[in-house]
Amino acid sequence: MMPVEEARDELKHLLSRCERWLCDEEGVRDLLPDAAGLAGDAARMEALRTRVLSSMLNVALLGRQSSGKSFLISGLQGALEYIPITDEDGMPSAEFLGVLPSSARPTTACPCTVIPVGDDSSGRDGGRALLRANFTGGRVEDIGTDLPPAVVAAYGAVDGNVTNRRREHINLRVESIEVLISDARLPVKLFDLPGSESPIEEHEVIMREAWAKADCFVYVSHATSALTANELQLIRDLYAHHMQSNANKKVLWVLTGIDLATQREQGQAAWKSVLTTNNAYLRTHFGTPGGQFIGEGFLPVSAAWEAEADFKDSQGDDGSTLRRLSGMETLRDHLRGLMESGAGHAHLRQVADEARWLVRRRQRQLADMLDTHQLAVEDLEAQQDSLRGRIRGAERSLDRIRTELGRELQRRIRTARAPFNGLADELHQQLDPLIDRGNLSAEHANEVDVLQVQLFSQWMTSAAGPATLWAGELQALDASARELIRADLGVNTGSQLVSPEPLDTNYFPMQTDSRQPLTAYGVVQAAANTLGVASPIAAGAVWLTTSLSLATIAVPAGAAVLTAIAIAKVTDALKDRESKVERARQERKDMIDEQVKQARSAFESVTQSQGRLLIDAVDHHHLQHQSRLKSTLAQIMERINAEDTVRSRAVIDRLTPVNQAGLGLVTGLQDLRDALRNDVLMGR
Repeated sequence: MMPVEEARDELKHLLSRCERWLCDEEGVRDLLPDAAGLAGDAARMEALRTRVLSSMLNVALLGRQSSGKSFLISGLQGALEYIPITDEDGMPSAEFLGVLPSSARPTTACPCTVIPVGDDSSGRDGGRALLRANFTGGRVEDIGTDLPPAVVAAYGAVDGNVTNRRREHINLRVESIEVLISDARLPVKLFDLPGSESPIEEHEVIMREAWAKADCFVYVSHATSALTANELQLIRDLYAHHMQSNANKKVLWVLTGIDLATQREQGQAAWKSVLTTNNAYLRTHFGTPGGQFIGEGFLPVSAAWEAEADFKDSQGDDGSTLRRLSGMETLRDHLRGLMESGAGHAHLRQVADEARWLVRRRQRQLADMLDTHQLAVEDLEAQQDSLRGRIRGAERSLDRIRTELGRELQRRIRTARAPFNGLADELHQQLDPLIDRGNLSAEHANEVDVLQVQLFSQWMTSAAGPATLWAGELQALDASARELIRADLGVNTGSQLVSPEPLDTNYFPMQTDSRQPLTAYGVVQAAANTLGVASPIAAGAVWLTTSLSLATIAVPAGAAVLTAIAIAKVTDALKDRESKVERARQERKDMIDEQVKQARSAFESVTQSQGRLLIDAVDHHHLQHQSRLKSTLAQIMERINAEDTVRSRAVIDRLTPVNQAGLGLVTGLQDLRDALRNDVLMGR
């Protein structure tokens, strides 16, 4: 595999060439049917180049509130500044200035994304960090660059004072914020997520999408306090997502703020005791040491120490010891390793796919025009009639293709969902004995939930499981779609105008025209592409969790934005009923049946959406071909009616009989000459 940095440089070079090529098309602007979109294509290509320079990995940071996620993000990207101060009593102290607000109290009120933008400073007025707010209703505004912490907090923090916002924003609800930074130390997009089950519906949707888009997770715990049962649910959600996601997404465990827990306890720094406790907690509840989910356990880091080391270096002092003790570069190395192991390549493939689609669309226009203008004049009317017939046939056949694929989709969904009939019995067989062995305390309930996740994941992806079956059914549906396209549009023989192309489901843009407004299917496609999957169609079913309430059952990728299984939370309800343990156990068993019903329903919804996505791809491909036919027909009609072509036809009409007569004479003379030559030879 090509090293990711080498691949990145090569793609960057290709994208620069593509951008220049699109700009060079200005020379044929007057010939293009949609020249108005040319500048937009060039801008999109520039944006793709920026993406290659910036984000190679999507990382979601999780943890309880005030665990230090925002502080860590600033440190990871080298955007944390150490500021020494002296307080009113003359005591030396320090403050830290980052790109996100952070404090000992809960800070992040809404999802936040920190996005590196490479060397591109467009839209940031030369500043290092641009704050962008996404308001309810789809309104997006750039707030400003290098803003004071109070202003950033006003848009994205729990304790932010809204009066520090612009006046026109005071009464608006912020759904999420983005901070675009230059000079980032890692080409990594970082999601700072405030936690699951947000009371604001828009936040919940954004966070589900972030979980789906993430290539990996960083779970952040603060060194001043060990993990407790209060974090079981969030870690269990993460465990379920890890188990049911594509290739078991990597989880990095980070113990941050070790600089605040250096006091000695039992012969060692306090943070080391917390580290030992946290690792033991993970092993107890979620597996054995070295397992895929736990990995090496918690990595101790201090973004503060690294920022102080940078300050020392800038002052001519030696900050190397603090930098080494901070552990921050070790954490970055882990993230770089993930980029090299495949996630970075997946992002590059996605960018390359989008760029190829942009260039191919323009190149195909030029090729069709060239073929049209190379036609001999006498072929124009014949091609005009042929194209009209092909357009009429394509318009008639599209509804038939949609109907056939729709029927086949329902048949294949029925096949894939059939195993759900036996799921409840299988889960009861494994879970009921475990439920009966405890009183459903928080730890016991977690044990049951973890086992359920494991059983469901194994069942879903087994040889006869719905995930495996649906992957095969989706592949078969894809093959049917390609065959219908070939039968209807034909194949490229090189002998006709507007040669049909094979159906390509690796990439197609979301439709926002009047035919198909932006739908959840388009969101699923975008999420799948961001994950590095070519598409749910080409790559088969990618099994992800449905919601952030993941102590439950999960279904395919589309459910991350299409549906969430509402699973009853039993732990809190059972604490007050310990005297009724048997009843609680029965309720937990009954919940299994309800979960199976909901999982089946969600499975059907998601397979429907993935199948419809494929049909949308066929629809898009077919309409694009019709558009090419109509554009070529318009050019042919223009040539037929053009004044110079009319004059040419008049000349041709006059010259043709004369030319034919002359050709006859020439042929006759040649025949005579040949005959005379033979006679001479015979006379000798």
